[in-house]
Amino acid sequence: MNIAPIFFGKLNNCKTVNTNNYTDNRLIKPNYRNQLTQDTVSFGMGAISDKIWHNFVKDLPRLKRIGMTYLDATEAIANKLKEDGVEFVRDMFEATVVKEPDSKLSKVNRSKTFDVRDAIRTTLFVKNPYDVSVLFNKILPEYKLRGYNIADISTSVADLMERGYMPFEEAKRITEFFNIPHTKESHNKFFRELKKLCYDYDETKKLLAEYLKEGKTPNEDEVIEIIKTLRKDAPDVDIRLKKNRINTSDIPKEYKYTLGKPQKSGYEDIQIRFIRDVDIDAKNPVYHELLIQFGPTYNRNAFREHKLVYEPLRLFGELNINMDTTTKGVENYKLHPENGVSKFISDIRKMFREGVSEKLIQNGKNEDFLNNTEDNKEIFFTEKDEKDFERRFKNIKGFLIEYYNQAKERAKVSSTTTELIENDFKADLKLINKIQKALKQTIDTLNYEHGLKD
Repeated sequence: MNIAPIFFGKLNNCKTVNTNNYTDNRLIKPNYRNQLTQDTVSFGMGAISDKIWHNFVKDLPRLKRIGMTYLDATEAIANKLKEDGVEFVRDMFEATVVKEPDSKLSKVNRSKTFDVRDAIRTTLFVKNPYDVSVLFNKILPEYKLRGYNIADISTSVADLMERGYMPFEEAKRITEFFNIPHTKESHNKFFRELKKLCYDYDETKKLLAEYLKEGKTPNEDEVIEIIKTLRKDAPDVDIRLKKNRINTSDIPKEYKYTLGKPQKSGYEDIQIRFIRDVDIDAKNPVYHELLIQFGPTYNRNAFREHKLVYEPLRLFGELNINMDTTTKGVENYKLHPENGVSKFISDIRKMFREGVSEKLIQNGKNEDFLNNTEDNKEIFFTEKDEKDFERRFKNIKGFLIEYYNQAKERAKVSSTTTELIENDFKADLKLINKIQKALKQTIDTLNYEHGLKD
């Protein structure tokens, strides 16, 4: 269950608060996992970890005070909207209202950016999250009254297009650019207007300037590619619920493209981030995350899924081995061992998502939303499952060894590159063993609990 946020939304009337600051951070992408095609050294994660930890500890007292105020506001809103099925269990979230440093570091690790924005967080329970009229007509206005504004974030037009957005305005603007007099004054005026319309000023300017240098006007296909890379500011709201249960007419126009889809595990929620009134002009505002879920059991099951399955599985994304170029359908794993690694990692993911994640999520929903626990699934691993588990990890390690042997053979003319490859291999093997150990603990824990029930 990947609960990392996906941000889409409002396409006009944007706030320009902190846009430049966010853009600057977003463009800093630490390559701490080098690929074998590059003769580089791995990025120093220790230094990042120390810096995040130091800044966190230094700021912790202030963040805790801000977090308690946020919980006070959330509690008041839940009490006021109790008749609308809104509930807040404060005791469940006081200890975690400030995000932990290991969570921040993990986000840096996954997103390849230092822009870790959400510092304060909590969760509301809504009996029927599919009734989004409660969200837009009651919950959000109550937060607004208490000084919490929905934050804006730069998001790509390509992401918006995946949710049905038709970029007519973008196409019009690009056409206009190539028809205006190409002078410094006219260009500056054009890009200032783009910025007012929520476009990413710097990236758009750089992109279109490349065409001018080449002295050409983009054709229709090239215009589409340009459009996809443009960015706009959008409200930081992500509604990840099953679309067929939502009355989309209840979603205001400016939030039309905030509707996503559940995770592969079936996990559903609504994610929102706020900025306080007092932080509107701040260089580094404190972001407040709000999750909306079905209820306490759903929350507990989602938390268990995160610890038991999601956290170990996401470590696969930290491997140095380059699986981005694997060719689907290639069965000759001896020639393409990266395909073998990818295949058996996929099998492991499927095994735990179907065997644990989906069942935990659905069981929680059965209790909190459907009021029916008779359909709850038992969660355990058979003896055959455990043998398959061991075999798949054995195969992953075998193909990993073959992959790095081939890489060292290709790089043998360079002792420096060979040494780097060997270091990456040792790191990957250590990480694979760590994942296997964590998932084996998951199997043992769930089987022990199942035995208690029997």
